[in-house]
Amino acid sequence: MRKKFLLIVLLSTLLVGATAMAQVTITFWHAMGKAHAPALEKLTQDFMAKNPGIKVELIYQGGYGALSQKLIAAVAAGEPPTIAQQYENWTTQWLDGLVDLGRYLPPEVIADIHPRHLQLFEGRLVTVPFNKSILVLYYRPDLVPVPPTTWEEFLSLACALTVDLDGDGKIDRWGTGLRPPNPEIFLAFLAQNEGSILSDDWTQVTINDTKGLETAEFVAKLAKCALVQGGYLSDPFGLGQIAMFVDTSAGYPYNLDAAKRGGFPMAVAPVPCRKTCASMIQGTNLAIFAMNQTEEQIQAAAKYIAFLLEPENTAYWAKETGYLPVTISGFESASWQAFIAERPEQRVMTEQFMVGGFGQLLHPNYWDMREALITYYELLLREEKAPKAVLDELAAELQALISK
Repeated sequence: MRKKFLLIVLLSTLLVGATAMAQVTITFWHAMGKAHAPALEKLTQDFMAKNPGIKVELIYQGGYGALSQKLIAAVAAGEPPTIAQQYENWTTQWLDGLVDLGRYLPPEVIADIHPRHLQLFEGRLVTVPFNKSILVLYYRPDLVPVPPTTWEEFLSLACALTVDLDGDGKIDRWGTGLRPPNPEIFLAFLAQNEGSILSDDWTQVTINDTKGLETAEFVAKLAKCALVQGGYLSDPFGLGQIAMFVDTSAGYPYNLDAAKRGGFPMAVAPVPCRKTCASMIQGTNLAIFAMNQTEEQIQAAAKYIAFLLEPENTAYWAKETGYLPVTISGFESASWQAFIAERPEQRVMTEQFMVGGFGQLLHPNYWDMREALITYYELLLREEKAPKAVLDELAAELQALISK
């Protein structure tokens, strides 16, 4: 009897040890802090509760700038995380090091990704959308009873609201605000004017054509009635220095907190339109690195990503963060529809995405191209050069980059 008992104990110990050894650990490098991290942590805990054989280590790497630099170093060393958030122009830098998700995600999961989010790199699905937002207009209804719907209305109202409140000869409140490090605002306006950075076949730069010049001239005029600064605009908005501004839907919790601190109301409207109502999709995707990962880790990571894309989970993520669902079923889910029915701001964001959402250019040299866009966009905003000169010089630099 004693021998039988010892045998049972031994077998139980071996089984427990085998189970512990079988657990797969995957690392997820992210940039979700403050208002966004708790939702990610909850979803991850829910996933691990349903999948006890998988441990997901969430590793916050700071802001996007810090995350990109750490990923560059990790990829160069051949030791990247299992999963990482990444912008499209990052992805093109290490495309060969990523897993083809088409081989690991169930077909029904891929088919459910919203078409405006679905992106292929050289014919391969190597990323899926995660924390995606859309550009919208934030405004103070006490100063802007009716939000502008066209470029002309936006410019006119921005200049009318740019005032010296205390009579000291200095502007105290600007009609709007613009961030030099964020050329996506310019690209959204460019798309609204049916312009583009490159020709459809990517052989010619088109940003300095007539449509581009009209866009640059509009932005230059708008900059005269804007607070131009590098940081996020939520802080000056909360201080009463800006009446309205274009920002991402993900900025909603931060902008709302700023308005509350400032003691005034905030509302959300679609971006003012031109020929179209295009609005650039912002935010990052998820990718799985192939290098330095086992097959078990890759499969576990794919299972985790599929979990995040489930309709209730992408809807939960959107409700808690200000981002948007990324799947068709997520947008159509009862929980999301009920949510936006009660919240006009999120309904506006959803409608803006459906009407005119478009993504980043997937050119392999877009990393360097965007750096050039940042440089010349700032020249435009700070009136250091005329719009035509800015675009012509930018076009020459971009042409050299695509010719590499």
